[in-house]
Amino acid sequence: MPTSHHAREEARVREANRHFYQAAEALSLEEMEAVWMQGPNCRCVHPGWPMVTGWSAVRESWRQIFENTRELNIALEQVNVSIEGGVAWVSCIEHVRSVGESRMDHAVVCTSNLFVLSEDEWKIVLHHASPVPEPDGPANSQSVH
Repeated sequence: MPTSHHAREEARVREANRHFYQAAEALSLEEMEAVWMQGPNCRCVHPGWPMVTGWSAVRESWRQIFENTRELNIALEQVNVSIEGGVAWVSCIEHVRSVGESRMDHAVVCTSNLFVLSEDEWKIVLHHASPVPEPDGPANSQSVH
């Protein structure tokens, strides 16, 4: 049975994860900047993209996505939170609906988000999202976020 401290930290990690997805759905670089640990060690793997390394490159990847997206909706399921000291990871399945200028994509994505406790705040340092093949074949879209 988790201790009250562990339960409190798990709730805080879930909240940090929720803020990450709110920033993505809002298409807001400002909100995204608030949830990331900004430094050379952060990483991001968007579906179909190579790994992006360092805050400047991670920020630029989100800027490009937001610039080319009119609407982004992400529903989560199978959310699992693990914590070891000042490191936490969230694994989940994303159901992503993305609308661009002349496209609408749907995808199911398996995701891991890694958070680090910094100055009493959980900040994301790694977002790794991989498409999950649909039962009938490959996912409809390779880059949804």
